[in-house]
Amino acid sequence: MSSELDLARRLDPVLAWAEGFVEEGGDDHLVLVPAAAPGAAPAAVLRLARRPEVAAELGRRMELLHAVSPHLPWASPEPLSEVILDHEAAPAAVLQRFVIGGAHAPHEGDPAVLRSVVEALAAVPCTAWGPLATGPYVSTARWDEAGRETVLGVLPPEARGAAEQVWAGLEAIEGEASGLVHGDLAGHNMRWRHEELVGVIDWDHAAAWDPAINLSHLALWHGVGIVAPAAPDERCATRAALWVGHHALFRLRRAAEDGGVRRWERLLRKTLPRLEFAAASGASEVLA
Repeated sequence: MSSELDLARRLDPVLAWAEGFVEEGGDDHLVLVPAAAPGAAPAAVLRLARRPEVAAELGRRMELLHAVSPHLPWASPEPLSEVILDHEAAPAAVLQRFVIGGAHAPHEGDPAVLRSVVEALAAVPCTAWGPLATGPYVSTARWDEAGRETVLGVLPPEARGAAEQVWAGLEAIEGEASGLVHGDLAGHNMRWRHEELVGVIDWDHAAAWDPAINLSHLALWHGVGIVAPAAPDERCATRAALWVGHHALFRLRRAAEDGGVRRWERLLRKTLPRLEFAAASGASEVLA
């Protein structure tokens, strides 16, 4: 950890790095968080990429954050330094703004506030982020015959018709809309304080794609009941419902391809209601 501390002190010698802690970011990165005075928040964190392929993307991701942050009504982890490459501490590292707040309670949320999130992302001008965003990270093209057969093989017979409806609906809306998609609007990526959204972090999956996906990700955390009241318009609600179904089916596919899960019944209890919601609210509208 000495090399990481040396780099942190080089980028900001004032912060109390040695008294801080490390947050694990899975296989992709770790974050060094300095200590702060009681009741205060640190001014910055040091993000260190763990793998070369993540390091190669870090510069573009920081450029995108720098471009979109001025257009957002909440805080984001803006870069506070240049990306440092090939340091002893990591393949790549960058100092970023610390964003206060915590996760919202799941399965609830104010639709008006959540609608404002969808609208704020839609309002970010394409000229600010277009050249820096990737294309869709998972597209309907992934639903090849093998993928569909895998999912149909683990679904109860009575749910297979809903899956077919969702796939048909996704094909019908493909390419219909394009905008800034955050990629993971859920959990601790949404920073709340006293029911107010104060920040959004983890923009690593930001892409140019169907903006209704933003609403679908919010629905996975806050509940599918927010889709209609939080949607800017009916068509967005329809597409978001279909993407909720896509997420459910893709979750089943990944589990099956990875060798299954210990408790399929539990996974089905979580995904089948979302699939049924998508078939009823999205596919039926598109395919009518």
